[in-house]
Amino acid sequence: MRAIARRELGIAMRRKLVRLLFLGSVGPPVVFAIILVVRILAEKVGGVDLGWDPVLEFLRWQAFPVALLALGLGTPIVAVDRSEDVLYLYAVRPVSPWHYAVGKMLAVAFPSLLLLMLPGVLIALFRQGLMTDVSTGESLLMVGKVTVAAVFLAAAYAGVSVGPSAATKRARWALLIAIGFFWIPDAVAQIIWRHDAYALGPGNAAEELLSALFKDRSAIRGWLSVLVLCVYAVAGAWITMVRVRKEMTP
Repeated sequence: MRAIARRELGIAMRRKLVRLLFLGSVGPPVVFAIILVVRILAEKVGGVDLGWDPVLEFLRWQAFPVALLALGLGTPIVAVDRSEDVLYLYAVRPVSPWHYAVGKMLAVAFPSLLLLMLPGVLIALFRQGLMTDVSTGESLLMVGKVTVAAVFLAAAYAGVSVGPSAATKRARWALLIAIGFFWIPDAVAQIIWRHDAYALGPGNAAEELLSALFKDRSAIRGWLSVLVLCVYAVAGAWITMVRVRKEMTP
């Protein structure tokens, strides 16, 4: 699993898109720090309490490049192996279908996790250093919440991109299927539940989880979003295992 994940990560890190996304992940914390400085100056100089701590908004914004990264890495990751008929090469080595599936999932989930964790930790450090009313415990709690959200989001985004990749031999079809999962389930939910729709797609489930963690939104919705994200993660790994088991024969 480690060898498969390392190989895919090595290939990914040579792509300009991945490097640009990691560089871009530094942008939200920098903007966040500027806002905090402006807020502090407004309070000390003008006596105006802006009362806005945009942690949730920045984490929501950061989830978008993470989704792009996962789609870019995951949708061709199995489809290319299937189209080139090289899956049998794994069978002549001590690699089982679940090793293959987990290794491919990790190759997408790990950089997605880092892309979420990096700005979250930087924002926590900026808040700790610039805001006098923020304690170390609150900063550690924020890092913990970011970690929880990053784990579930990274796993779900890996599943929703790797699963379609295993289902087809064409990366572009895998990309279209994966994008469909981001809006079709939520569109159906809107038709069924109207304005009080539950999140069924990975994108809206990610927003519900972040809102539950950082905005005291309904705990039930938070737990349901965790369940939805877990379903996408497990389904992606299961589809990959089932597919490669049929073709991983020497």
